[in-house]
Amino acid sequence: MLVLLCRTVGAQHEGYLANRIKPGDVMYIDGQGQERFVDYREWDKNHPLGEVVGVVFYSYYGVAPYALDDQPGWHGWLMAPDESGLLAWAPQNTACYNRCVASYAVEGVETPYNPNPSNKHLAMADTCGWQNTYRLLAFLYEDQHTPLSTATSPAFHYLFATKNGVTDFSVKPTMERTSWFMPSYGMLRMMYGQLGCLNNALLACGGTLMDTSKCWYSSTEFGNSDPRVVWSLNGYGYSYTNTGWFKSDARTVRAVRIF
Repeated sequence: MLVLLCRTVGAQHEGYLANRIKPGDVMYIDGQGQERFVDYREWDKNHPLGEVVGVVFYSYYGVAPYALDDQPGWHGWLMAPDESGLLAWAPQNTACYNRCVASYAVEGVETPYNPNPSNKHLAMADTCGWQNTYRLLAFLYEDQHTPLSTATSPAFHYLFATKNGVTDFSVKPTMERTSWFMPSYGMLRMMYGQLGCLNNALLACGGTLMDTSKCWYSSTEFGNSDPRVVWSLNGYGYSYTNTGWFKSDARTVRAVRIF
């Protein structure tokens, strides 16, 4: 599905190849406050071109997700240059499995929840991290009337407090198109499948490498079969076929965002 999205646009568009953005490129903010991209092999961390925002792990030519009247261009997903320490996703009895799990689809296409992504093939196809994160916020604030906190979800609190700069959690945080969010399981697998290239880029720009001795949380919940469980990617032994992990377990969060 993702490959088809890449190939549905015309390569004859002016500047298409000359301005190509690809996995491993570093996004940075230049001295004029503009977002720029550069191949990681051209980045000198001792003489940086600007402030590092993240590293590209997926790109396509088309219209950006969640953007109205946007012109076609290079868009995709960034991984943060850093990551959290060990955090719990949520207490075991906290879940929004009846509305928070997006069905497998390309990010930016509104989809209904998938009531049972316990099948690993469905979970691996979930690329809707932005939607999953958005729905978790709606569940907490609108269904449970409970503000996001280190008690309700340490992992998501880290995400919004550290990456999105939220200081007031008494009201539901606003998610913009370029807000950082929790990657879906499918997104984590895309990152892990390019681990060598992405770690080279992280090393070049002074980021934190993705260590294969870690396990990373996704935003893809396990489903109705066990609401205490969430899909996580276990780096041990380069494993791709993980089972769900309890939400109360301590795992790492690597934030992602759309560009």
